[in-house]
Amino acid sequence: MSKSKRKSAARPNAQQVRQDTPPDDPPPKSLGAKLLSGPRFILATVLTVAIGAAIPKIIEISSERLLPEIHAVAKEDDDVIDDWSQVTADAIDFRTARKLSDGGQIFGDPAIKARLIKTNLQGVKLIIEGSRTEAVRIIGMRARVLKVTPVISGTLFRYGPQGGDKSIKVGFDLKSPNPIAREVLESSSPNIKLGAYYFASQSELLKKGESKVFEITTIAGPYTYKWDIQIDLAAQGRTWSIYRPDRPFRVSGVSRKYVHQYEFDLGPNRWDRAKGK
Repeated sequence: MSKSKRKSAARPNAQQVRQDTPPDDPPPKSLGAKLLSGPRFILATVLTVAIGAAIPKIIEISSERLLPEIHAVAKEDDDVIDDWSQVTADAIDFRTARKLSDGGQIFGDPAIKARLIKTNLQGVKLIIEGSRTEAVRIIGMRARVLKVTPVISGTLFRYGPQGGDKSIKVGFDLKSPNPIAREVLESSSPNIKLGAYYFASQSELLKKGESKVFEITTIAGPYTYKWDIQIDLAAQGRTWSIYRPDRPFRVSGVSRKYVHQYEFDLGPNRWDRAKGK
């Protein structure tokens, strides 16, 4: 056999090498790759989503259990004060004003009545009902002034006075930079006088299921105010606040000049021009 034939017989070609050599094993999958494939990935994803969704709910339920349930209702109540005067931005002529008292009514026109707001003073009755599971303390109260606009100076309707039964009496001065609940020293207008901060040295205990009634006299400053009440509570070593009512109150200060002024005459039960106006 020649040399060239012996060399070719001893050396396999490239195709034979590729066929005879066993294929390499595939590289092992990483843990992440394993989790990203097959049913284990689905299970892990479901568990993660379920736990993530459950955590906020658990926190929410725990928070609700920590804070006792308190019910509070605040509404305007003219019996709290002795001045029922109201004002509207409209210029109501004398003939229209007289018709308002037809049939023994004070404001017989619903459209005009809907546009009236209290002026100078505003009475509010606040009823707070305690938790049925534990005692809660009322440790503070203040007016939150949400919006201030110019005083209303259209038509003033003055009427009053008339009083009512009293409970816990506090007052807010809306022109104060810090309108915290204060003692009412003099409740008769125009000499309304407020004293010290009511909750500065005391609190009101709400026993289980007990209700407290606060009669609030609110004094307007030289603007029109949109406001609500912040009630500060304490129990279990924690403090929190609630706000009432859901729809804020409105009250206007006294204008230096009105387009028209009327006062209610209790004799004939009708509106007359205000004396000297």
